[in-house]
Amino acid sequence: MATRSFIARFNPETEMYESIYCHWDGYPQGVGVTLRDNYSYGDSPAVLMTFGDISSLRDTLFETQKEAYKLRGDSDVDAKIFRFMSEMMEYYRSMSCEYGYIFRDGKWECYALDPQEIDLSTMESFANV
Repeated sequence: MATRSFIARFNPETEMYESIYCHWDGYPQGVGVTLRDNYSYGDSPAVLMTFGDISSLRDTLFETQKEAYKLRGDSDVDAKIFRFMSEMMEYYRSMSCEYGYIFRDGKWECYALDPQEIDLSTMESFANV
């Protein structure tokens, strides 16, 4: 069974969120650790957004690009842009996402999207995973 998630980055120049959907392994020990370990440098968060929605996140941009739904010919899979974080969270909750990851100020933040759970945990919480 899939653990759905979204991956986003906050662009301070536009003050907007750019985000994509990720179908598999969205839990913190999966997508969370992969983002922290492999996508925290340079332009990698921005490049990841250019792939659009993905089936799964891999250790490298090259491998992840192969997971892009665009390559299968799917439509409406480009990165989504949101002005407000709350709007983005509601959109991905409606898609049954369980976790969200936002790259902001040089680090990844992890959010649990369970409507009953409102606590924010930063990726530092998963340092020992």
